Amino acid sequence: MLFIYHPPFYENERKYIYDVIFREFLGVDYRTVVEDRQNVCIQSEYDNKKNLFISDELFATLQSKWLTIFSLPVQPLSIWHIEQKEITELVVQEKMPIIYGNKLESNTYLSCDEHAIKLSIDIFGSAFFMLTRYEEVVKGERDQHNRFPASASLAFQEDFLERPIINEYVEILWWALKKLWPGLQRKQRDFRIIPTHDVDSPFGILFLSPYDLVRTLAGDIIKRKSIKTFIRRTTSAYQVRTGNVLADENYTFDLIMDISEKHNLISCFYMMEAQSLSEMDGNYPIDHPYVINLMKTIHSRGHEMGLHPSYVSYKDGQEVKRETERLHSIYQDSGIKQLQMGGRQHFLRWQCPDTWQHYEDAGLTYDTSVSYADHIGFRCGVCYEYSVFNLRTRHALKLKERPLIVMECSAIDNQYMNLSHIEALQRIIRLKNICRKYYGDFIILWHNNRFVDEKEVELYKKIVRA
Repeated sequence: MLFIYHPPFYENERKYIYDVIFREFLGVDYRTVVEDRQNVCIQSEYDNKKNLFISDELFATLQSKWLTIFSLPVQPLSIWHIEQKEITELVVQEKMPIIYGNKLESNTYLSCDEHAIKLSIDIFGSAFFMLTRYEEVVKGERDQHNRFPASASLAFQEDFLERPIINEYVEILWWALKKLWPGLQRKQRDFRIIPTHDVDSPFGILFLSPYDLVRTLAGDIIKRKSIKTFIRRTTSAYQVRTGNVLADENYTFDLIMDISEKHNLISCFYMMEAQSLSEMDGNYPIDHPYVINLMKTIHSRGHEMGLHPSYVSYKDGQEVKRETERLHSIYQDSGIKQLQMGGRQHFLRWQCPDTWQHYEDAGLTYDTSVSYADHIGFRCGVCYEYSVFNLRTRHALKLKERPLIVMECSAIDNQYMNLSHIEALQRIIRLKNICRKYYGDFIILWHNNRFVDEKEVELYKKIVRA
């Protein structure tokens, strides 16, 4: 048992981040004591003569400045040039950006002796800032889909988007705890690769009208200038129209599941209930017999499914609830049983903290939307699943966030990072290995309709290989 002595104010916020870091991430129990002090002090029930002092910056913010630009980290961030080898082995790079914190009198961020360690990084405030997506409530920048862009984030601007900085902070915290109290034990974790697939269009031909099919085929030649695509799609269309619906070019589900099963992985497919709320939504009725058969096939092979809420749903709680209930009803009628069901927003169109609250109210168990559409990396600063917090109501939710690390569009599409396949492979494998370092979850999104390109299939196979 640890005892955490902290200043007054922001009780809900402090309890939330202590619960996430100590109970969820580390598996260590604690109690808190409110004191009139300016930092956080941690002691152990077995030895109260030793102290770990940690900076307290964010939660020292005046209430009048909370959730305003005056509470954001001061840029450019200070950098801690870590020299201790035992700590450099715990982090991604020895140059550590300090989100919140102040240097000690010794002009560094760490001092220690046999009785006390001082860490002048505000680990708890920094973790709260990243995990709750605090800056996204404060800053007004949005892209054409009303999404908070990577370019507006602190992580991108300070060049740590491709490192899980809160995982690094937690490892430094654990190092300090173990140095003072060697008998402490932490929760064991396993590295996991979690392949996920947003099903925007399970069938590329089946639900097209004759007019739309002709337009699509013409576009292959005139707009996309690809005879190869035209021939592939024409062949698929002929087979589908003559009764072989599994020959539809977007029906790549057996291939996806074969790849996952080869590597002992479980894929999760996010199905779209909405069809006509927006032109951005799917073109398939979720209750169509072919779609029902697809979902039964996925379930029978031991893979999972979730909800892919519509384009407009990210700030519409009633719509998220309606879509959730409809999918639950279809599961029940089809004999599909899952212990939990989460979701991912269409177009990664997610708004803090509203979308999280809508998921909670709809009865979804987790969200896995929080990744930037325009850049791969660690939007939340971690590769661990964690409970979320509503910054508006100032309460923790039961909902879990499963941070998405890589979406294929983000890495290789022209409008985003536009990486070559070689560059994408190198950057993505690096992120995967970082997740492995922290025994975290490497969650990757690859849409089912992208498995029609042989080069992309080969790229995907190399990425998910253990």
